[in-house]
Amino acid sequence: MKMKKYTVENLQKGWMQIREELGESAIILSIKEINGIFEILAASPQKKTEKKNDKLLELFHKKFSKNEDIKNLEKLIDFLIRVKDSNLNEKILSEVQDEILRNYLPIIEQINRVDILKKIEINPLTKKYINVLGNISSGKSTTIAKLAAILKFNRNKKIAVASFDFYKIGGSESLKKFAEIIQIPFFMIKDEKDLIMYKDSFDEFEHILFDTPGNIKDLSETEKLLTFISSSSEAENILTIPLTKKETLIDRDINYFSKFKIHHLILTKIDELENKIPLYFVLSNYDYKISYITNGLNVPKDIVEASQVLNGIFEVMNR
Repeated sequence: MKMKKYTVENLQKGWMQIREELGESAIILSIKEINGIFEILAASPQKKTEKKNDKLLELFHKKFSKNEDIKNLEKLIDFLIRVKDSNLNEKILSEVQDEILRNYLPIIEQINRVDILKKIEINPLTKKYINVLGNISSGKSTTIAKLAAILKFNRNKKIAVASFDFYKIGGSESLKKFAEIIQIPFFMIKDEKDLIMYKDSFDEFEHILFDTPGNIKDLSETEKLLTFISSSSEAENILTIPLTKKETLIDRDINYFSKFKIHHLILTKIDELENKIPLYFVLSNYDYKISYITNGLNVPKDIVEASQVLNGIFEVMNR
């Protein structure tokens, strides 16, 4: 099998170059995107084989249905890497190749049909009650610390932080410590009584940032309380989505947390990505706007307005 690496600015042109040099039977083994440049590893058999492998193709179709392909792109690439040394006949290679064209490249190409600028939330952090939601390990607490720094130091607002996340050991300790460092009040809320008790205190602040537990679906009383809070006309509900998750998990989280009337997203952990496919996935599949993107653990730094990242994508795609 002959393999070759291509460095291109446009995936469609790259695919045309691969077909021209490696032939119609070429397949893509991996795609990485680095600073707007795509690195494609492609391969083509050096000789034909009479061996038929219809079972392999059957396995391929069984494992990757049309709906699942779009949500499990990494599985598709992993599959191709595992079979790259198999003796596949040209017919099978061609059909696998067509699967990539139909179910992989459209994710990237679809972004060209989306007005990326409309995906940017241009006026975040304006409501009194800012509820930050997200699953476990979504970077939620770290993000709240960064938002608190933006409100206090960049906007000169009088703020406080309140946390419902007392279920996990140490769940709110780091956030409480940060609140002490930047000298803002911290409130621990365990039930509706605490919320009522602190109401007068909350009136003193321009913004209250609420930290919520990641396992809300297992906490029925807390879920009811957050449903009530998120329904307020004074509430701004933000969902944190870690871009390190598989597309199926991102989809599951967004579908679950949508019940809390999400206003916009904050995408976290972009610095841990090998490629930006999860980012493209979110842009392509959901109507939610994006306010901020985090790129590290450094508080209060490592958070940028979404426009800085999305404008960069827009420029790359229109070269």
